[in-house]
Amino acid sequence: MTQEKVLSELSHRWDSFRRKSQQRVKKIAQIIRVISREPRGLIGASIIGIILACAIFAPLIAPFDPNEQDIANRFSAPTSQHLLGTDYVGRDILSRLIYGARAAAIVSICSVGIAVIVGVPLGAVAAYNGGAVDYIVILIFDVIRSFPSVIMILVLAAIFGPSLLNIILILSFTSFPAYGRVARAQTLGVKEEECIMAAKSLGATTGRILLSHITPNILSPIIVLAGMDLAVMIMWESALSFLGLGLQPPAASWGIMLKQGYTYIETAPLMIIWPAIVLITTMLGCSLFAEALRVALNPREREPNE
Repeated sequence: MTQEKVLSELSHRWDSFRRKSQQRVKKIAQIIRVISREPRGLIGASIIGIILACAIFAPLIAPFDPNEQDIANRFSAPTSQHLLGTDYVGRDILSRLIYGARAAAIVSICSVGIAVIVGVPLGAVAAYNGGAVDYIVILIFDVIRSFPSVIMILVLAAIFGPSLLNIILILSFTSFPAYGRVARAQTLGVKEEECIMAAKSLGATTGRILLSHITPNILSPIIVLAGMDLAVMIMWESALSFLGLGLQPPAASWGIMLKQGYTYIETAPLMIIWPAIVLITTMLGCSLFAEALRVALNPREREPNE
């Protein structure tokens, strides 16, 4: 009899897992379908896809090593060999742009990911428990947000020194309170719903309620915010590298290329034009995709388009 109960329980859990998986797949398919109907979504997704492909497959795509110098061909105009020309030491600009996408992708994805992982649980726990826990978490958020983000990022970057890891940690530290506040506001509106109350009455633990019932219902605005922040993080990586507080030469970074291009702006304007175009296009793609994602995740805006 015990064995039959165990088998019945396992079967019930498997059926529940399968139903939830099917629902998630349907929701993802619906989101993809809505984004594919949005011109801005298609443009944004295409730009992001190209940047990610360059970041992942840079050694296969780049025609030259990003640090390979050819002094004889320095400041070369675009040719069949160097499609975008060369810089002040004869390095291929196209290859450095491709490898620079790797730094931009790593910094943006990792910094946003850490900010979400840290901020969302803190905000959800604070809103669900209330009282002293809520007060302490909000106090932490307010203290961090009370400093201007520009000044804080520059000061921390100057203190801890230039490196890829430091950039990621600093940007994560300055941005996680925003995700915590969004998660807290959403949790306050969700925790009194009937499904949450029913889970409580059935003896579900706080961790299970937060993970299985609250988190799935508060993710939509967080995902949109993360999509918008990708562009911001890419901008900050380039800005810090431009100021000498991020990646250091001879590393391939769009910010370093802008800095070096600015030095030779009169001699070889293409050195600064190409990275500027790529940076602007990437940020525009992230913004367009985030806007399309907002429409796709908002039923009130999605229904008229379906």
